[in-house]
Amino acid sequence: MVPIRRTMSVRAATAATVVAVALASPHAQTGGVERGGRTRVAARSVERVWPDPPAQARIRFVTSLVPQTSARRSLLRRLWTAVSGGSDAPAMAHPYGMAMGPLGRLYVTDAAGHAVHVYDVRAGGYSKLNVDGESLIGVATLGGRLFVTDSVGGSVICLNAAGRKQWAVGAEAGLQRPTGIVAADDRLHVVDTLAHRIVTLSPEGRVIGSFGSRGNEPGQFNYPTNIARDRSGRLYVTDSMNFRVQILTSEGRYISDFGRVGDGSGDLNRPKGVAVDGEGHVYVVEGLHDVVQIFDSEGHFLLSFGEPGHGDGEFWLATGIAIVGDRIYVADSSNGRVEVFDYLREER
Repeated sequence: MVPIRRTMSVRAATAATVVAVALASPHAQTGGVERGGRTRVAARSVERVWPDPPAQARIRFVTSLVPQTSARRSLLRRLWTAVSGGSDAPAMAHPYGMAMGPLGRLYVTDAAGHAVHVYDVRAGGYSKLNVDGESLIGVATLGGRLFVTDSVGGSVICLNAAGRKQWAVGAEAGLQRPTGIVAADDRLHVVDTLAHRIVTLSPEGRVIGSFGSRGNEPGQFNYPTNIARDRSGRLYVTDSMNFRVQILTSEGRYISDFGRVGDGSGDLNRPKGVAVDGEGHVYVVEGLHDVVQIFDSEGHFLLSFGEPGHGDGEFWLATGIAIVGDRIYVADSSNGRVEVFDYLREER
């Protein structure tokens, strides 16, 4: 990657929420699943790339994902809401966590919508799983099942492929405020933000172990939030109030960390989502400045993309991130959408 240095402007303290438009005409219900037709993508006029020309482009904005029928229903829904005095819930209220499952399905938690949105990124289909939870944050897939964290409810919820609840664990597993989650090797690693630790569960919800405690030493955490795993099995945890990302073994042994508080490129004032691509690059959502920062496997800053706003390639409260191949998905929470980017490999 070609390094680039940017001056990152600080967003105004009061973030104006851009409300996503309402869902489409009534969906057919099947258990906990709403079928919503095809995915609508936002129109794109001018190609956006990072870094800016004449430097070689390494990241390209592709599109935005929103439920396809949102725009069609907007006027009718708003008129009915005005007459009835009811609430006009947005299609995707606050997308937060993401995970790519089998068959090209992207699962997106909705922290305010009590749902998991499902995008078929291959065929363009869309559906919604209604979940009985208070604030859905993290999501992971394993063995054909979904595992969702409910931070306010203090639990991890297991759903089958049809979206039906199989089990939930919370206080009995010692969980206080579960947030990020990642699945691998028949295990679930769950970030417990209030307990300042990582809890490891079996696919059936049994506690296998835990690691971490509150502090700023290696292997300690101060309000960790999100977690990712690379191909080698190493874990990457955004340690938010220590302003860093910690790299650990799957058993929780400290390897290294990177990040610091500041206002420059590579600084991590409010690290949120984290993901690792196939080349070992680490992508970290920087929540204070609404950018995604990219680091090499040793934590050296390479590139940032995005900026605060509501247009293509802009974020308003960016949260989660997922990477599949060269495609990057970023949850743009207060804009009510998922933005899609491509990583452009270096020409040889």
